[in-house]
Amino acid sequence: MSDYEDAIMDGIANLARGKPQPALANFEKAIELDPGEATGYLGRANALNTLGRWEESLHDYNRALEIDPKLANAYVNRGIAYAHLGKPRKTIADYEKALELNPKIDNPPTFIKRLFSNEPNTDKGIRKHLEALKKQVVSG
Repeated sequence: MSDYEDAIMDGIANLARGKPQPALANFEKAIELDPGEATGYLGRANALNTLGRWEESLHDYNRALEIDPKLANAYVNRGIAYAHLGKPRKTIADYEKALELNPKIDNPPTFIKRLFSNEPNTDKGIRKHLEALKKQVVSG
């Protein structure tokens, strides 16, 4: 395994263990090692999201999507950041794009459920959250 892959795996493991700060350092190392790979930016953005640093995470999600526009996870997680920032229309657009790219992404892993914690219908997946957001936009 390369140093880049080691840094990515360490970051993923730290996020899974609920340690976003060490994960952030792992993903920063990965980006240093290979700034042309989307995974490092996606990981760092996820760590920033977990830390509640929503605005900062957007830059890395955008960079990851510039490198690989088919990263459905990046759209979901950027949508989560937008939701926390009170931007439901952008959240809706990102969720819809994620579902278009990967319809099975609606079975969110635990870290996505955790990031959804302040939103309605969080235990039902992306489609339910999308539905609630659309109702919010129409009524508001």
